[in-house]
Amino acid sequence: MSLFTQFLYVTIELFVVVDPFAAMIMFIAFAKEETDKEKRRLANDATIASFLILIFFAFVGYYILLYFGISIAALEIAGGILILLTSIEMVTEGDKPSGKKGESTEGEAKRDVGIVPLGTPLLAGPGAISLVILLMHDYNHAIVVLGIIVVSVVTYLLFISSFFIYKIIKEKGARALTRVFGILVAGFAVQYILTGALLFFHI
Repeated sequence: MSLFTQFLYVTIELFVVVDPFAAMIMFIAFAKEETDKEKRRLANDATIASFLILIFFAFVGYYILLYFGISIAALEIAGGILILLTSIEMVTEGDKPSGKKGESTEGEAKRDVGIVPLGTPLLAGPGAISLVILLMHDYNHAIVVLGIIVVSVVTYLLFISSFFIYKIIKEKGARALTRVFGILVAGFAVQYILTGALLFFHI
């Protein structure tokens, strides 16, 4: 597999697991009453927070595993299960109304929500954290870091363009994209579980 092919695979996998379109719905709910400057600040806080969290676990996560005696095979299986749960949430989220979320965000929009919940757990959640650790084990480190950078930049651009994009695709369109991403993520998750099982049983 060429370096460019690896980069594409890593970036696409990161993008669908991070799923900025799902986070975009929440960003709109939080930022709808804010000024343009405040919207940019929230987008900046969220993407920087998620970027730093993913980079941290990309480089330190493996050593945390070593310290606790957790094998890569175990992480493949556990991470695959976490990513699978994320995919199920993404698919089922597409059928849920956003009313409850909207009710709780009117007051929260005035507080600093860029880091929590936008940066984490919406963007850098358990599935994404597990994924970057696995990717760092399987691929060139520079490629994974570049993939995280690209996904973070694209997420920021989606956030600052979210109100324009939302006018085009509407909430149903954003949720439909999330469902499609969820199906792709489920495929990635099952592959990680199978790979982990093969490693664990030395098949």
